[in-house]
Amino acid sequence: MSGKVNLDLRSYAKGLYGKAVGILAPGQCDDFSVISGSILLIVGLEKLAKSIIQNRNPLMVLLDKPTFEDLVAHEKGDSFANRKTISFEVALTRVIQLYPNLASFQRDIKAIIDDRNQLMHNYGYLDISQLERNIQVRVADFTEALCRECLIQGPEEVIGVEQWSLLQRNRDAYINAESLELRERIAHLIRLHNQGQPLPCPPISAKADHRPASFTCPVCGQQASILYDIDWDVDVDHREGVIMGIYPYATPEAMSCQCGFTLSTTDEIGFILGDQKDELSENILNSLYGHLENSKVDLILAES
Repeated sequence: MSGKVNLDLRSYAKGLYGKAVGILAPGQCDDFSVISGSILLIVGLEKLAKSIIQNRNPLMVLLDKPTFEDLVAHEKGDSFANRKTISFEVALTRVIQLYPNLASFQRDIKAIIDDRNQLMHNYGYLDISQLERNIQVRVADFTEALCRECLIQGPEEVIGVEQWSLLQRNRDAYINAESLELRERIAHLIRLHNQGQPLPCPPISAKADHRPASFTCPVCGQQASILYDIDWDVDVDHREGVIMGIYPYATPEAMSCQCGFTLSTTDEIGFILGDQKDELSENILNSLYGHLENSKVDLILAES
């Protein structure tokens, strides 16, 4: 039987990643292996995020409001081990606040939090295959970004060469499978279009706050419209009720063309856009940032 162990947050994260990828393999594990492996992977991400915050300042990761005694202890080098820490959601929010270049991951972070809450608190119907794919791809992407942006290290240096190799392999397997399925579907739609047949794509209805951009349709080669949803992350000091900052990000939610081709899956649209995805999102934000920021501030103040 193992005795007591003293784990810092980074070592804790590395061990959890290792246990998770050891039982997760695309198409080769049962439902409960997916569930338990996904939980381990998300908790590993939580520990990694908290270790990054702790590196900046240990007081930032404490659940309770720091006291004067804590400040004195911090000056003396106290690591605050065994103190309660902030929640998973707060940890990811604070990482974004400390490293604004990670703001493009806001939607992925929300999805990870939603998946985590579903695994931890819900029961009943679970879409295991979708859950498995989403968690491994998003956690791998965000883990890599955290390591490179916050720690200035490759993920293999942070969570281990073998662990990262397995996680990267699983991520790539899911992405490649989805990309292949999309390419085959588009090839079928191109054949139908060339034969003059209607395309079996569901209609897309634009929301009032959707912002359009143009892109070449992969089916007919004409200009298609991509509809962007503008989301906002609001940094609020709850103790003072003050809005500290508003960070917008644009997500392609739908693609529509006069030929009848439509697409409404963000990841699939990302595959089609390729290297132009970030450029188009940035163009949308640059054209709307000032106006929408002021409007959002007014809206928040009106609701508070």
